[in-house]
Amino acid sequence: MSARKQGYDAIPVNENDNENSAQPSNSSSTNLLGNSNRLNDDVTPWDKIKQYDYKQLLKQRLGYVLCALVILCLVVGFIIALFLPDDYSEQLPLPNRNHIKAPIKAGIPESALMEGLAKCEAIQRSKPINRPDTKRKNPRATADVQPVLLKNAIVWDGEGQILKDVDILLQNGVIAKIEQNINVSEDIETKIIDVGGHVVSPGIVDMHSNNHKNQFCKKISIFSHLGLYSWPYLAGSMEVNEATSPLTPFVRSLDAFNPNDKAIKIVASGGVTTALVLPGSANQMGGEAFVFKLRPVSTTSNEDMLIQAGIDEEVDAKWRWMKMACGENPKNFYGKFGRMPKTRMGEAYLFRQRLDDARSLLNAQNDWCSAAQDIDPDTSRLETRFPEELKLESLVALLRGDVLLNVHCYETHDIEAMIRHSIEFNFTISAFHHALDAYLIPDIIKRARNNITIATFADHWGYKKEAFQASPFSPKILYEAGLPVALKSDHPVLNSQHLVFEAAKSSHYGLPSQEAFKAVTSVPANAIGLGHRVGSLKVGYDADVVIWDREPLALGATPLQVFIDGVPLFDEKPISPVVDKKTYTTTTTSEQMENVVDLSSVASQQKSAMFTNVGRVIIGNDVDVDGPVQVLVHNGEIICTAQDCSDTVITSSTDEPLTHVDVQGGYIIPGLIAVGSKLGLTEIPSEESTGDGIVKPSSSHNPKDIVQAIDGIKLSTRHLEEAYKGGVLTAISAPMSKNVVVGISAAFKTGADSQGALVEPQVALHLQIGDNAKSESFSTVSSQIAYIRQVLSEHKTNDNYFGKAARGEIPTIISVNNKDEIASIILLKQQLFPKARFVIMGGAESHLVAKHLAEADIPVILRPHLCTPSQFDSLHCLTGAPLTNGTAAHVLHQHGVKIGLGVSDDGLTRNLAWDAGWLSATSPSSEGTITEADAIRFVTSNLQEIFGLVRDNNVAIHDKKNIDEFVIWSGNPLELHSRPLLFHSKHAGMHKL
Repeated sequence: MSARKQGYDAIPVNENDNENSAQPSNSSSTNLLGNSNRLNDDVTPWDKIKQYDYKQLLKQRLGYVLCALVILCLVVGFIIALFLPDDYSEQLPLPNRNHIKAPIKAGIPESALMEGLAKCEAIQRSKPINRPDTKRKNPRATADVQPVLLKNAIVWDGEGQILKDVDILLQNGVIAKIEQNINVSEDIETKIIDVGGHVVSPGIVDMHSNNHKNQFCKKISIFSHLGLYSWPYLAGSMEVNEATSPLTPFVRSLDAFNPNDKAIKIVASGGVTTALVLPGSANQMGGEAFVFKLRPVSTTSNEDMLIQAGIDEEVDAKWRWMKMACGENPKNFYGKFGRMPKTRMGEAYLFRQRLDDARSLLNAQNDWCSAAQDIDPDTSRLETRFPEELKLESLVALLRGDVLLNVHCYETHDIEAMIRHSIEFNFTISAFHHALDAYLIPDIIKRARNNITIATFADHWGYKKEAFQASPFSPKILYEAGLPVALKSDHPVLNSQHLVFEAAKSSHYGLPSQEAFKAVTSVPANAIGLGHRVGSLKVGYDADVVIWDREPLALGATPLQVFIDGVPLFDEKPISPVVDKKTYTTTTTSEQMENVVDLSSVASQQKSAMFTNVGRVIIGNDVDVDGPVQVLVHNGEIICTAQDCSDTVITSSTDEPLTHVDVQGGYIIPGLIAVGSKLGLTEIPSEESTGDGIVKPSSSHNPKDIVQAIDGIKLSTRHLEEAYKGGVLTAISAPMSKNVVVGISAAFKTGADSQGALVEPQVALHLQIGDNAKSESFSTVSSQIAYIRQVLSEHKTNDNYFGKAARGEIPTIISVNNKDEIASIILLKQQLFPKARFVIMGGAESHLVAKHLAEADIPVILRPHLCTPSQFDSLHCLTGAPLTNGTAAHVLHQHGVKIGLGVSDDGLTRNLAWDAGWLSATSPSSEGTITEADAIRFVTSNLQEIFGLVRDNNVAIHDKKNIDEFVIWSGNPLELHSRPLLFHSKHAGMHKL
């Protein structure tokens, strides 16, 4: 055992020391400091260098060595750089060094420079100002058009003036003269038309012409425009939205416009001569729009239909148009795919991001032009061409002021956001479209850099959340706030053929008559930058002229002839002179003062009163008394209708005097009935939470599966309130369903709460067939009809709704439009169910089988009352004068078919009286004329009889004690200036409306 080490010898040594100690050594021992026992003088420095272990050093200190070398190189390089000259080339002793220059990039060719300079000049050139010119020429005029002289006209000039007894000369596509007693040269063959005191006006301008069928989802309102969504709707003709990105300002409606769209001629037949055709509103930036004249051209070229075709751009400013959209449509469409925008925040960002891109390009163009215009092209060249990007080109034009922007916006915060964007990026908004909340924020709208036009609806509302706060008084409020108001169609959400009716309705709600007419003529013309050519009937304007059968704002006003560029569009027919020629002033028939009836003496729920000076009483099929008459109501019953009821003896439990009310020529009629609507079952169609829901298709034969509307009805909704204020006292609503068996409808009072609301809980069995009813359960129309045949046959003797319908104990309402499908229903009744009370709902082509419907005793509820060939199953519908001699209602009435009118838009239920009035006003002067009394029955007693709501068919309706309710109107309910004043019910007494 070795001895234990002591002191310094006990300190361990490292491995290298051990290795070294194992090697032979001349020294017998080494002290702590590594000194050998040899004398220091025996080891030289050179020996130490040679004996040093460099390999071991590199192994342990390699990193340090490398770092030291790098630092040394940097220091040396820096020192060398300090002594180098600024331009070393001058220090080089090379021959001809003065001819060598630094390398340069290849420049653009001179042709590219000249092309770019031309573009700079174009964007810097001042745009000419469009002004009316009495000597201007119409570049669209055809060489062979014959001059036309319209004599004895009443002119509504579209700017608020009315001229009496003047002549109008149309020549070379323009209005050449407007004066009395125009004489034309015998050298020029001129067509002379005596308009016989009829109103002549400029053509109607629709600055938002739409053909609508929801492309994506019924929950959002996405419109296709005239020529982009051709009638009838087919998938192959869908050209509405480039819905692949929310930002598509680069697409153009011109590239998809179909000049053969069947709707063009129909719309023109309503006096619309000019239309701004916009892309849809699914995208935030929908694309470029174009303005078309609705006159067919021999070339069948959509480009030749452009209003600006052939203009001299040195004289006329050539405007461009663009469509943008904000609010529900873009966020709802793209959000459901998990794409941006999903919120209005996302919309705002995307707007600003793309506008910022355009602004950057605009600045780059301006910088390029500044540089290019300062250089000498003989000695210098630019490196890059004029900066352009196709996808941003239209937005740059917007920022330069060359584009008139039309923005689809509804709500206040959406409108304000767009104004905020316009201020940030320095562009102008020509018009807000729809803008149903604009009346709430006129001051915010005035923050914009220009006076923005509000292109809105007269009274269309309620179909989605952002349309729910609308007011029919909006045009009046906006006008009084100093904002330009235009009315547009969103065709065929509102059929552009009847755009002038929008103006008439606005007049009813307080917009001055001539201002209302300007809203469809000069105001939209100015908003699209064409107010110097169209929208006014003045010398030098395009010869776009309409001859009306009555005042344009009267209910049912229809063109007798329409001229575009001086070319007549329709067959020439004799024009009968106005028989009762009125004194036309700036106050028109449509603006007559409404009768002011004092109802202050009538107390709520009062059951007795004497109504005097009643203009007419129409109740049921037998009571039709012309006034002035008196109507005495006692204890909730009409006990006298005569010229003098003062001698009628009444007994009263009180000594209070009988209330007398002077109705001043007002009418008394029953409460109107709304059928075909979803009143009470849904409040905002685009919001599922506000409705009962939609029944899914099912092929069940079990009658217990039939859904009843009574279980889902909600009362006291705004839609019901608006219907009630329009004189609609009763609604008959069926379930909302995609099934062939829709369900059982219920009848209820529109103005009631839970108490006393129900009229009849189970009214009728509702069915539907046709393309709209196709589903996985019923993939064909034939399978739908076969199913109806089976279920009615199986339960013919059973005590259930199928059996009751088959036996005729309840009516069977079948929604269908196509003539052949209607014929199948007629055969079904004749061959299998002769006692069934079949009723056709819809009936767009029912006039083609009118004789057979009459023979089978099948009534028709027209829904809507005026059809369009927008769907393939309604291709043969009658659109009315001047294209057709009447409508389906007139043909059916002529054949003796019982007619009712249905409601196709819940928000427009309040217009039901006007719907009936339209049919009476436009009735052809031939056999089967629809009288005022007939029209009122279409929306009252006829519907009561069709649905079996007459309490006792054995009691004559002329027994006035059996009249349950009536409404007093301020005038004729079929005229626009009349409104309901007071509602009377036998049980509830009197209520002011």
